[in-house]
Amino acid sequence: MSRTPKRTRTVAAKSAAVKITIRQVTREKNGIFWTTHLVQGWQENGKWMRRQFSDQAEAERFAALKRVELENKGRSQQMILSALTQERHDEAVRAFDALGEAYTLTDAVAFFLKHHRPPEFTIHLDDAVKLYHDDKERDGLRPRTLHGIAWTLRLFSEAADNPLVHEVTAAQVESFLRGLRAKNGKDKASRRTWEIHRGALHGFFSWAASADAGSNRPFTFSNPVEAIRKFTARQVREEQAAKPATTSPADTHRIFSVLMRWRGGVLVRPFAMLYFAGIRPDELKRMAGREAELVNLKTRTITIPANVSKTRHERQVAISDNLAAWLKSHPGALIPTNFEALNKKARKHFGLTHDETRHSFISYHVALHRSIGDAALQAGNSESIVKRHYLNTHTREEGAEFFRIIPRSGRPQGRAGAGTKKAEAGAPPCRLNALSPGLTH
Repeated sequence: MSRTPKRTRTVAAKSAAVKITIRQVTREKNGIFWTTHLVQGWQENGKWMRRQFSDQAEAERFAALKRVELENKGRSQQMILSALTQERHDEAVRAFDALGEAYTLTDAVAFFLKHHRPPEFTIHLDDAVKLYHDDKERDGLRPRTLHGIAWTLRLFSEAADNPLVHEVTAAQVESFLRGLRAKNGKDKASRRTWEIHRGALHGFFSWAASADAGSNRPFTFSNPVEAIRKFTARQVREEQAAKPATTSPADTHRIFSVLMRWRGGVLVRPFAMLYFAGIRPDELKRMAGREAELVNLKTRTITIPANVSKTRHERQVAISDNLAAWLKSHPGALIPTNFEALNKKARKHFGLTHDETRHSFISYHVALHRSIGDAALQAGNSESIVKRHYLNTHTREEGAEFFRIIPRSGRPQGRAGAGTKKAEAGAPPCRLNALSPGLTH
């Protein structure tokens, strides 16, 4: 006796949110066969329900509507024609549920595209930095500024493993800045260091996010540095020393005593400009070859044109009596051959800090003349900077002593007190027949 085969029930996939299926069934009556489409898998009043359709498309539409009805059970329903597939519709519903009332779906999409969508042209950080450096060089940035920016970007690229520009996140920038250390390699970097590096990174990513057809920018749609903490100028000043480092008149006397005998006095002329005119070292190098045009001993003025000045503003410095004496006693090139190496060696030997020569000029000028405005004009600083950093750092007597240092009979004239930090123990501070240890011919 034959046994009727057991019918296998068609079920929905386990991952389906609603278990509604469509099963094709063949019917027979009086020798006539036909096919129907059975929709099943939902309950009403605790009973399992099913419904059959002769047309497959009609069955699929019914099943789709039933799925929407069951997925949105308890919600107000609206029947809207849409081009979305069922899968996309279900995904949109889940997105709305996740966002809740805090954000709209449009806001969420806009945020994602801004921070995660790659631009049409992608580029690695190192390659973008080369383009940025060339761009800024054409803008006329100082070599020292360009070097500082390149140094920051190189450090960041190494820390982030040269990522694509659009993939850099605020978290990576934050981690890099927090990882900066002081010169001893242990202490946290100062706020000023933080701001220098943060500013360099901010400038680069602002440039990378701007449109430019020539370089295929933007490389990114957002600047990850915008969300990073920025210290105010006041907060930076709180960590800095109260007053800038200056050279005492006695130490200045000693320095020129040594320089007059070292290498035939090739550094006397540039150091006189640094100490007694407050010229910045980079400005002094840009003045090379233009001394006849810029230094006028007849009118006692030094002109610092805009293309030489750090601030890109022209200024004039008055030549003091002692500076005029040094320039007349040591004629020749303003910048001697191999100046960089000689200057570095001399500054290291005398223990001069960054811009100590310029700080000395401004401090003693204010002390002697008691004019913040005149000092600001000659130094190319604002009056507020001069007042904050240089006022009352030295007495008027010290200012007068500093500007009395002049060459005479092969040696600087002026008091050079014993026991200065630059003087050699057991030797006259201005002895000219022997050089200070460490500086050799």
